[in-house]
Amino acid sequence: MTPTNDTEDLLAGQPMDADDERALALVRDHLSAVDPVPPGLTGRVKFAMTVASLEAEVAHLINEGSMAGTVRTTEYDRATTVTFESDGLSIMVTLEEADRGTTTVRGWVTSPGAEVELRERSRSAVTTADDEGRFVFEGVERGTVHLVIRHHDEPGTRPVITPGIEI
Repeated sequence: MTPTNDTEDLLAGQPMDADDERALALVRDHLSAVDPVPPGLTGRVKFAMTVASLEAEVAHLINEGSMAGTVRTTEYDRATTVTFESDGLSIMVTLEEADRGTTTVRGWVTSPGAEVELRERSRSAVTTADDEGRFVFEGVERGTVHLVIRHHDEPGTRPVITPGIEI
């Protein structure tokens, strides 16, 4: 067992000062240069924490489709149809541009009557899929959204959450 160093204990108990701030800034700058945080890591961590807190099953992306032709262009084409699948559940979403830069999200889920929640940055909206499994969210702002599907007719089933969709 190594005896404790009284001087280190005394320093560790003191409030941070300008020297501490400079030392931490040097460490931050060095790590940012030699081992930067990967792009998108923060979003993936938030998503993983949300999934863990929901104890949800994650749906996997099956298909992205665009209504645009197959001609190659230099412009960026957004996917207009996205399909997800998980054990026993499929979700298809179509994105339609709407008024004032918003989007209408029309979807279909293979569980009629399921509760469908659309989570945006700081808000969420909830609707119930009709008897055919259809649902609609209007006025969705640009950004990343997730869908959370809950089967209330099947007790004990976990909710299903989709990976982020960039609107």
